[in-house]
Amino acid sequence: MARAGAIANTTALPVSQLLTRLAPPALIPRQPLPYPLLEAAIQRVLAEAPGVFADVADEPITAQALASATWELTAIANPTMDSPSPLVADLLRIYRAATDRLTSSYYLQHEAYTAAAERLDQLGAIIVYHSVADSRAEQTLLNELQQRGETIEPTVDVTPTQIIHTSDADDEVRAVVRLVRKHLANGVPGHRIGIFYGSDDPYLPLLHEHLTADHIAFTGPECHSLVDRPTARALLGLLELDHDTMPRRELFTLLAESVLQRPDLDVQPISQRRLERLTRDDEPIVGGTDWERLTRVGAHEKHHATAVALHTYIRELQTDLRAIVNAPDWATVAEHLTALLARYFRAPTSDTAAADLAAIRADCVSLAHMDGIAPAPTAARVLDAVTVRLTAHRGMHGDSGAGVTIGPIAAGVGRDLDVSIVIGAAEGIIPTPRRDDPLLPPELAGITARDHMERQRLAFASAVSAGRTERIVTFPRGNLRGGAEKVPSRWLIPAMAQLAGRDVNVVNWQRETENCPAIVAVESFDVAAQRADDRIGASAASDTEWRLRELASVPANRRRGTLNDPIINLGMAMRSDRLNGRFTRFNGNLSTVKDLITTFDHPVSPTGLELWVQSPYQYFLEHILRLRALADPDEIAQIDALTRGTLIHTILERYVLATIDGAELDVGRLHLVAQEVLDEAQADSPGWLEQLWAKDRGTIVRDLDDWFGHDHIDHAGGWQPTHAEQSFGTGTDPEVSLTLGDHSIRFRGQIDRIDRHSGGRIRVTDYKTGKSDKYRDLTDLTPTNSGLQFQLPVYGLFARTLGDDVEARYWFVTSKGKFGSIGYPITDDVIATLTDDMDLVHRSIRAGHFPPKIEDTHWELPVIDLLGRAGLRRAWAALEGVDEIADYVRKYGG
Repeated sequence: MARAGAIANTTALPVSQLLTRLAPPALIPRQPLPYPLLEAAIQRVLAEAPGVFADVADEPITAQALASATWELTAIANPTMDSPSPLVADLLRIYRAATDRLTSSYYLQHEAYTAAAERLDQLGAIIVYHSVADSRAEQTLLNELQQRGETIEPTVDVTPTQIIHTSDADDEVRAVVRLVRKHLANGVPGHRIGIFYGSDDPYLPLLHEHLTADHIAFTGPECHSLVDRPTARALLGLLELDHDTMPRRELFTLLAESVLQRPDLDVQPISQRRLERLTRDDEPIVGGTDWERLTRVGAHEKHHATAVALHTYIRELQTDLRAIVNAPDWATVAEHLTALLARYFRAPTSDTAAADLAAIRADCVSLAHMDGIAPAPTAARVLDAVTVRLTAHRGMHGDSGAGVTIGPIAAGVGRDLDVSIVIGAAEGIIPTPRRDDPLLPPELAGITARDHMERQRLAFASAVSAGRTERIVTFPRGNLRGGAEKVPSRWLIPAMAQLAGRDVNVVNWQRETENCPAIVAVESFDVAAQRADDRIGASAASDTEWRLRELASVPANRRRGTLNDPIINLGMAMRSDRLNGRFTRFNGNLSTVKDLITTFDHPVSPTGLELWVQSPYQYFLEHILRLRALADPDEIAQIDALTRGTLIHTILERYVLATIDGAELDVGRLHLVAQEVLDEAQADSPGWLEQLWAKDRGTIVRDLDDWFGHDHIDHAGGWQPTHAEQSFGTGTDPEVSLTLGDHSIRFRGQIDRIDRHSGGRIRVTDYKTGKSDKYRDLTDLTPTNSGLQFQLPVYGLFARTLGDDVEARYWFVTSKGKFGSIGYPITDDVIATLTDDMDLVHRSIRAGHFPPKIEDTHWELPVIDLLGRAGLRRAWAALEGVDEIADYVRKYGG
């Protein structure tokens, strides 16, 4: 109208705005009924007289479903139905009971339509354009408008000038963006281009993503509304928490979004990392009474202050949340919610966050209006009431008239554009099938499935015909979420036949249209990114596609350095080095920074060096970078093998230490020690399931009973323990070292047990709680199992400081290992073998060699698993004939 010079003294109004303009003055002082209050009134009716819904009246979804149905009924003056089903009859009863309580203060939709119809004379001359109604009341009002004015039926041209089909919706939107760039480059203004989709999911987020990535200004519905953004998510998350148990994982997930205030220490918020380490490692917590463990942290412990601050925070938050859900009325709920926002939510750092917080605060205040309408507050009702209000916010992106217009196909009705693009025109998306609603049969709602389908057809036709010069329709051949094949919409098949100049059917449509210039097939993302199709546009759809095209123009072996992008160049170097077997920093060669490796400046653990033999790269990650994955108490339902071994070691340590101090060998004393240790373990592991723990505990106790018998026999044979958990190489403990030419290695460790025989011999013992299979090749001739195990000879080095006649053994102290032992005397030959094996380990680590070989095991390797075992295995397999690791490969194999 503006382009034609006919805008003066003319107002264009959709029906919704017409109602807002005409109805309120006639219905004052009553206000339009908000949907949340209707749902609240229905909840109260369900609480007082649930009728046929008695079994599900307490479920929030029941009130939501009934409210959705009754909201449509508010547009009907007297909703009735001959011979309704019991379900529909009770819906009508609930509708009348709920609205009778509201109509003194609020008016219904049908009242607004009636009032507007009575005031149509205020509009002056009336022109009705695109008279398509969505409800019976809207159709009645349109009929009145048509009787008082002139109706213009628009010319609808449903023949597209171009049809594009792609592999999936993602490629479909990329093709559309290329097309938009083409038209913009040809001089079409952005506001003269419209993109209309058949379904919000997945098209709205895809359009936002790709138009933004291509720096194309656009206006349309927000992709992420208020309820999707962090502030609203945080509030709903707090209300969803089990306020009695305060589950750690759910709460810390909310804290990680940086919207909520974290507990503070010395006026500074405690970092998320410290909170995670405290509640995973130091004091494992799942929820409930576990939080009280924080109060038992001693003042001398380094995490005492953090534990106190977190416990205070948890209990205060718990109290505030309980006050909300236990409030006597909705006004009090509103008061407590606004206090919660003020106390626990951080000050907004952006305009969007500030606007979100203000909108949420206003919604919380509005809950006070539910008193006298809704039933008494409960946790579920508070959550539902807040969710309904936050979900109702749906803003617009961009400025109207500035940039490309996007919206659902209904938004294309009545548009005047140069280029209209309708996307998602596949069967099942356009048209969208309408499911029968048992609560709203057509006889009651006044809308049949045929009416619904006809409205969609008219909307589709109008959106396509909105383009004066170009009318493009696109559809996907497949689904982003599955392999199901899609076919063109039933309303598109005739247009495809017209463009192709031959009959086209839904089965053979691809073959029948493959030579038609106006029907474009986009084979895949890879093809479209590398080969431009002038019918869509030569321009790429994003910066990423430009880079892909640049790379594709160069042979694969010359692509490194093609792009002026240091991140991509590093990634390509890493991939190339790993694939081509170059031993560089990307697969474990740290020789250029070997001076930074200080492993042997301090005493080292023999078991740590065993890890280097098994997996040099894992040793680098865990012992040099000191990486480790924190265990999650929520996921540990049962004791694992490592923890089982630690518990048995602890029990035997306490028992043997008491024996050394003079206590008698007594199975009863062993049971008391076991009970104490196992009780402590259970208290420290809140995620363990009681039934599984009872089974595992019984197994441990039975193994201890059997061990006691073997130990008793050992004692009768002349062996007497002299040390338990004897440390060396740390602090003031004795030192153990091994000379390697011009260098030496100092060791540290903790020996489980040392015994002295009545004849003077000394024996060191390391307890093992698993099977003996991996140790079966250990003898005095192969004391390190060909360089794989260093623990026994290193322990023997320490024992030789106590006497000359020394032996070392592994003692398998559970039924898995059949209580056997494997060991040998510590002789000069044993030490010589250790020296030879250590020389390779020492040289390699000092040289900075940590190739990506990983241990061949079915056990979890948390840090390695984060990086991916398969990729590391491929990188190791490619390292053939590398001089730096030739000695390692010869000794330990590929």
